[in-house]
Amino acid sequence: MPESRPANLLRTYASFVKLSHTVFALPFALVGLAAAHAVPTAFVYPSQVPGMGPGLPSFDQHMPWLWPMFLLVLLCMVGARTFAMALNRIIDRRIDALNPRTAGRELPAGRISPAQAWALASASAVLYFGACFIISPVVFWLSPIPIALMAIYPYMKRISALCHVVLGASLGLAPIGAWVAVRGLEWENGKLLGPFPALSSLMGLDVYAAEYSGRIWPLGWGAVSELIPWVLGAGVALWVAGFDIIYALQDDEFDRANKLHSIPAAVGRKPALWISRAMHLCAAACFFGFIWLLTHPAPVAGMDTRQYTHLASWVWAAPCLMLAGLIYQHALVKPQDLSRVNMAFFTVNGVLSVLFGATFLAAWLLA
Repeated sequence: MPESRPANLLRTYASFVKLSHTVFALPFALVGLAAAHAVPTAFVYPSQVPGMGPGLPSFDQHMPWLWPMFLLVLLCMVGARTFAMALNRIIDRRIDALNPRTAGRELPAGRISPAQAWALASASAVLYFGACFIISPVVFWLSPIPIALMAIYPYMKRISALCHVVLGASLGLAPIGAWVAVRGLEWENGKLLGPFPALSSLMGLDVYAAEYSGRIWPLGWGAVSELIPWVLGAGVALWVAGFDIIYALQDDEFDRANKLHSIPAAVGRKPALWISRAMHLCAAACFFGFIWLLTHPAPVAGMDTRQYTHLASWVWAAPCLMLAGLIYQHALVKPQDLSRVNMAFFTVNGVLSVLFGATFLAAWLLA
């Protein structure tokens, strides 16, 4: 039985924005979300809490789990990524039409009109900024930064081989954004500050604010300056930039012929692969550094926070799996043999992202 037109259009849209590629950034956003809960934001001494005697021990403060926050972070991810991919396809549609490898994409092939593509991009931007506005003032004021990087990326391919780094940076902001969304909340007298209260009653967040106000100390803008998420974000950025170089190997000749810029087009396939390997080695170092910082965080109020970080010790398996997968990825691709580029680009990296995220989340949930 043939599918209805809306179903066909939905499938075409999903292919247009490569919905399956969400697997690259989403697990790391969830890792940033979980890490923000795992590390305490402060310590409270008994003298600070009414009714608690001075003989009782201090206790650590962790941000409470908020299901609405989890859903809002997912909406931010979906909105930002869909906007980025749609805009990239719109800007590159004439170039894609010239490249035999990409001529069959939805816009050059006419399966989606430019008007439909712009409508999807606009709706995705509204979804992203709307979710950021609801989360907190901190997140909303910072929200244009990843969108700006995503908008710059298609044009970078026309002016600089550093386009891979811009793409990596835009995805590397995903775990940082999730961390700041959790720890950047602020409340006062049982009420969340910023635009959140407008929907707090509807989403049940007023209950959380009333319960935790006076007992939990969110960081507000201070969440942006914490080192831990930036190390994870750097790892993601280098990882994405490295595998984008591998993906660009397929178009090095086309790029040179059409005056487009990429590292393979600029330096050749063999040197490009070495640059990708160096990026992935640095990415692995960042992933190990991220876990080390989580298990050895800076003291809070003079207290050793290692014993209060909610992570199982086997969380170290996450960066180990990532390193092993990166080594395997580079064993698949040779300068003279690009037949397994798609396997290295999508299959291996998709599995690595899911494995890293699943291992980390399990180490947090089972701690």
